[in-house]
Amino acid sequence: MTERAPALSAESLDQMPGSTAAERRSIAKWYAAARAALASNRPLTTAATPASNRRLASDLPAAEIEALRSVGAFQDTPIGVDNDPFIKSQVEYMAVLEESLSAAEAAKLLRVDVSRVRQRVRDRSLVGIDHEGSWRLPRFQFERRFVIPGLAQVLRALPPDLFVLDIVDWFVLPTADLELDADAEPLSPRQWLLSGRPVETVVLLARNLTFD
Repeated sequence: MTERAPALSAESLDQMPGSTAAERRSIAKWYAAARAALASNRPLTTAATPASNRRLASDLPAAEIEALRSVGAFQDTPIGVDNDPFIKSQVEYMAVLEESLSAAEAAKLLRVDVSRVRQRVRDRSLVGIDHEGSWRLPRFQFERRFVIPGLAQVLRALPPDLFVLDIVDWFVLPTADLELDADAEPLSPRQWLLSGRPVETVVLLARNLTFD
């Protein structure tokens, strides 16, 4: 059976106490923009929240982490400011869940047993989100029927307490540190790895990653 993440439906938006029609439209807009970005491996930062406004998962109280795992999160969170970065992060989190693969879908894509996918999540060679007892695997780490080259090495070099939204954005956001020459557009870590360039370059960036 395929696990499905909850979509942010019109019915779900209507269940948010105290939110106005304008606020619900903003949330729906952010959600649609985030899903479109994820579907084409573009940065979430261009869809809504700057990464600098996000927090590490370890900085979030347990109640907030739990709230992020369902649309019900919004029931306990006031939505009074149009540009609230935490609300946008919640919306983006829902979009990541919806656009991610289940463990079964990832196993089918990679032509391996589902237990192998779960093992790779546990040993940090794949990114997985534990959603209601099931793993969700963001799509950025796959290309066609394969895992992007060097993914395991890079993931293990990243800080272990990074929030999943920051992991997704870091992989797909172009960086000047991966610029080939002065006239070329900089590449994202994902693009660099897919191009067959040295994995060690991205590993070094991952090892030195900090958020101010």
